[in-house]
Amino acid sequence: MTPGIRAIRRRVRMAGRGVLTGLPPQARELALSLTTRAGHGPTLMPGPPGGPVLVVAPHPDDEAIGPGATLARHADDGDDVRVLVLTSGGATAGGGADVTAVREAETRRALRHLGVEATPTFARLPDGGLPEEVDAVAQLITDHGRDVATVYVPSPLDPHPDPRAAVDGLVASDLGDDVVVFGYEVWAPGPVTVLVDVVEVFARKQAALAEYRTALQTVDYVRSASGLAAYRSASGTLGGRGFAEGFLALPLGEYRALLR
Repeated sequence: MTPGIRAIRRRVRMAGRGVLTGLPPQARELALSLTTRAGHGPTLMPGPPGGPVLVVAPHPDDEAIGPGATLARHADDGDDVRVLVLTSGGATAGGGADVTAVREAETRRALRHLGVEATPTFARLPDGGLPEEVDAVAQLITDHGRDVATVYVPSPLDPHPDPRAAVDGLVASDLGDDVVVFGYEVWAPGPVTVLVDVVEVFARKQAALAEYRTALQTVDYVRSASGLAAYRSASGTLGGRGFAEGFLALPLGEYRALLR
């Protein structure tokens, strides 16, 4: 390719960005989504996936660390958002004599920042012991996931045993193969296939994470989750100028085939 042709292509791309900037937010997001489908890397979705949705959080705060800002977009769209917290974080250092009650209260406050109105369900399974409770997890997901279109669950490559057990429970549940699973990132960045632009609601995710004062004594989730979301915005034609949440999105039937 000659230098002249390269210069022309650069000018065309820059002009295209200027046109996109002037579009209304919904039209801009759709245009960017269509652009990424023709390129490489994760696809930028034109908004969150379909509802109603079930969020499976192994511990209090996982729902905010992973898909928190996307849940805020679901709430703004009026979707039914059901949050199932499998343990109450009893193994967390700090929190006083009844750390589980403190952690559950933190979750309720965090979800209010995200705009999620439904009361979360706390299964109160043993923190750190979910690998021995996969059958119970499967039944809980079956009971709370009836009629949902989308399930948020930790990435199947998460290194922590509790998130992996949550994925195993989803695979063993009675939910249909056509339910779409969005694997979210908690303890490690994972391979992602889709991105959701969350720049407009990201301050609400940060406020939700700030409610988890007990866990924040050990890990600064506000900073680490913000850094990951900023990094994710480098893909999907966002140019690294905002925040995005990344997910491994597959129909549940493909998750089952992949993991079995």
